[in-house]
Amino acid sequence: MRFAFAALCAALVATPVAARPVSWPGGVTLMQELDPIMASALLHYTPNRHISLGGRYLRMREERWQLSGAQATWLVNRWNMPGAQANLYVAGMAGAAWADGRTARPGGFVEAQADWENRRVMVMGMARLTHAQGFGTTDMQTVRLGWAPYAGGYGDAHLWLFAQARRDSGSRDEVQPAFVARLFYRTMLLEAGVTDRGGLVLNSIFRF
Repeated sequence: MRFAFAALCAALVATPVAARPVSWPGGVTLMQELDPIMASALLHYTPNRHISLGGRYLRMREERWQLSGAQATWLVNRWNMPGAQANLYVAGMAGAAWADGRTARPGGFVEAQADWENRRVMVMGMARLTHAQGFGTTDMQTVRLGWAPYAGGYGDAHLWLFAQARRDSGSRDEVQPAFVARLFYRTMLLEAGVTDRGGLVLNSIFRF
């Protein structure tokens, strides 16, 4: 029953990099994301295994406005199962939104993300609602299905291949499928991919 519930959460709660956004206690994490819709950088500190706190800068590339402020991420639950694991996170950001040459106004977002994985298959989902005065409200959902060509051991470099679909209500190309490859080694994660229109996807995570 717990296995089915975790898998359902992963499928229905639609990070780009949905990869352990809460680190170990005392850990510092730098996360970067880039795709045709947005660019983002997040630096956060994890005081305990359920919470991370930090600052984020986000640029809406198509809509040509920016958002920066403080972000908190909460690991709601982790399900450890024989041979598999699932996680559910919620996050919120509050700060200032502005466009070039315009006065900054309040803005922020709330999001939920979930994942389920065993050693060869991974399912991820994220949903975000963003609002900023003067720029309106947008919603975004991302879903991923991943496959590992091999099951590496502890300390090995791990390779994942993902089929991804992202929908953004503020984008002209509202739904963007993509193929993304992930290399994960120790505390470093690198991703590179391409959308169906030839747009680049470049993401990274570094933990200290």
